[in-house]
Amino acid sequence: MLHKKFTNESGVIVIVTILLISFLLSMVMVLSAIFIPKIKASAEIKRSVVAAYAADSAVEWCLYVVNKGSIAAPVMQNGSSYTPTLEASCASPLKAIGTYQGVSRAFEVSF
Repeated sequence: MLHKKFTNESGVIVIVTILLISFLLSMVMVLSAIFIPKIKASAEIKRSVVAAYAADSAVEWCLYVVNKGSIAAPVMQNGSSYTPTLEASCASPLKAIGTYQGVSRAFEVSF
């Protein structure tokens, strides 16, 4: 008789286990959906700063060209890039865009 009672209740343990695992899995998925974009955004902060410095370098270069005369364009050794890349594009208002690893930042200066 004892063996029969144990056999009838063994399915409950499987159902409770499946429900518990489902609950834990859904909590992990919800927390992942909340925190993964925040982690990616915080990882882009470093790239954003480098892109802003590249844009700032382009602005400084153009202002120097306008005020002092022609000089070679700065070369970014860290892999970032910027626009404008030609002296002729240094006109007011100047919009310089710095890019680094897919992140772009821009400055606009009127003079």
